[in-house]
Amino acid sequence: MPIYRGGRSIYGEAIGILVLDTKFPRIPGDIGNASTFDFPVRIRMVPGATGQRVVMESDESVLPDFIEAAKELEAAGVRAITTSCGYLIAFQEALSEAVKVPVFTSNLLQVPMVSRMLPKGKKVGILVMDSRRLTDRHLKLAGIRDEPIVIMGAEQAPDFYKTYEDPRAAMELDPEKVEKAVIDMVRTLVQKNPEIGAIVCEGINFAPYAAGVQEATGLPWFDIVDLTKLVYSAVVKRRYVGFV
Repeated sequence: MPIYRGGRSIYGEAIGILVLDTKFPRIPGDIGNASTFDFPVRIRMVPGATGQRVVMESDESVLPDFIEAAKELEAAGVRAITTSCGYLIAFQEALSEAVKVPVFTSNLLQVPMVSRMLPKGKKVGILVMDSRRLTDRHLKLAGIRDEPIVIMGAEQAPDFYKTYEDPRAAMELDPEKVEKAVIDMVRTLVQKNPEIGAIVCEGINFAPYAAGVQEATGLPWFDIVDLTKLVYSAVVKRRYVGFV
């Protein structure tokens, strides 16, 4: 049996999640809702890191606050850290250097892997919160180089976009209405680009609508919740049981 060591007050939370300072409802399926996962997570909001500052303004002055929060999560015993905003790929290197546990700031990190899963001639469809804010730098920092991709921004799906970006609409969320907007968005993307072989979501808030989109399109879907579950399985291994 292993020797267990103390020094903390709380145990058993393997994944730490850094979330933006937002007010919209985080429904089941959203990475900011702890019930999304079937394992314990520790959520840490970064005060002042609003969507306006992080997404719209690319304000890197919030980086020290994210580093402080990541260190707090590490001290609390988490084994890996993720975030609630794919644009935080801009902080990937800095956060990875600041702590000793794995950090995965953005689901864009999955794009190279997914691209290599697909047959030749197929492309990865990337859903982003706002395509006008996604830069070549974001893509390069995620390791995306010459992978065939197609990008679509949620600014083209107002019923989705307003829910998460418009402060006046952000206090209420109609999941059926928003899911329809996401499904229509992906259908449009695929109709214009029939060579798309899989969907990868940069936008964190697409995750609750994954099943509806897959039912409508039949496409493989990769979001930050999927990546978080994968990392959890890497940092918390279970002994196999069975018989031979």
